[in-house]
Amino acid sequence: MRIRWFTTGAIASLLLSLHGLLMPSVGIASSGFAVVVGNSYDGFLPAAPRDANAIAEKLEQNGFTVSLHLDASGGEMAAAISRIRDEVTAAGPLRIVYLSGFGMCMADDLVLFAEDLQPEQFKTGQIGEFAIPVSVLANTVTDGADQALIVFDAIPRQCTRDMINAVKLPENSVLLVTTDIGGDLLDGVDEGGVGVFASAFTKSYSPDRTLSELVADVVAGIDQITDGAQKPIVIEGTPEIEGTPEEEQKPEEK
Repeated sequence: MRIRWFTTGAIASLLLSLHGLLMPSVGIASSGFAVVVGNSYDGFLPAAPRDANAIAEKLEQNGFTVSLHLDASGGEMAAAISRIRDEVTAAGPLRIVYLSGFGMCMADDLVLFAEDLQPEQFKTGQIGEFAIPVSVLANTVTDGADQALIVFDAIPRQCTRDMINAVKLPENSVLLVTTDIGGDLLDGVDEGGVGVFASAFTKSYSPDRTLSELVADVVAGIDQITDGAQKPIVIEGTPEIEGTPEEEQKPEEK
């Protein structure tokens, strides 16, 4: 089953929606739920929609409910994400998020830019309504899930390893950034013109694989396809630590 949402909105209203202003559930039942986004920015990144379609098709063939967004505006993505928490409650135990397009690190997070981000908005920093934070999407999608895979299939611009490590992820999730800091994304690796990750994923995925097996196979597939030139980053979510350990009590002086 594939869901498409086309309405207007903004990231600011999205953050409010995630805390309560949710649409009624449509009672989706499937083996898993996936959010797949591929933005080409007027064809500047032509592989992004092709990759998104290939991944969505593979997941649908395996019983996933897929929310697919191609060349999505900020309003379309915000309106879609605001419904996700309610939609996934009846979905299967595995959640997958795939984001392809133009992205970078901002404020201890990775963000993917919407199709309608304009250069002047980027230069002035007025981009809040045109970017999806990975941490927000990860926490929304993984709510109630056994496990989740979040894929950032974009060059991590203006990032360092410490910045990517600082992205706040749920305990039951894995973030896969498909290329290392300063690396390149290689596109059009097969007859269908899909990129490296999409090719490795569609060949590796099967419903009987554990998430760790799937990630390991995809990373190995990327290495094989690129002869080691494209090196992914894998980050595992960790539980939040509340408070600090109490100091050991010193023996009283006599």
